[in-house]
Amino acid sequence: MKVVHIEFTDNIQMEKAKEIRYKVFVLGQNVPFEEDWDEEYSENYLILNDDNQAIGTMRYRDLGQKIKLERVAVLEEYRNNGYAEMLVREVIKDIKAITTKPITLNSQLPAIPLYARIGFKQYGELFYEAEIPHYAMQLED
Repeated sequence: MKVVHIEFTDNIQMEKAKEIRYKVFVLGQNVPFEEDWDEEYSENYLILNDDNQAIGTMRYRDLGQKIKLERVAVLEEYRNNGYAEMLVREVIKDIKAITTKPITLNSQLPAIPLYARIGFKQYGELFYEAEIPHYAMQLED
């Protein structure tokens, strides 16, 4: 397995990210496509299996005062094998190499244990994005 950064302007690689997000969020969770694929500029990543096929993706955005991790998605047949954790940890390393800004995310409830293992702490009240319950989380060093 390897994690690769993809350029926002690399249409071929971004299509792979889009396909994974479509399967996970649109088909799997009934998130409207327009809510998931918002065209916001972001730094995007893929996790590739040993056959060099994209099996997961995520992005982060620099929001000025903080960095926000978003759209963490692993194809269903590859879940529960540590790939999302590997992906997030690698992206955090990249972020920490360029900034000391706080790193945050909005987690769906089932993913909270994943992010807690990485060092994120939940804060604030329960809220909904795309009709899915979430909590805000921040990485604690």
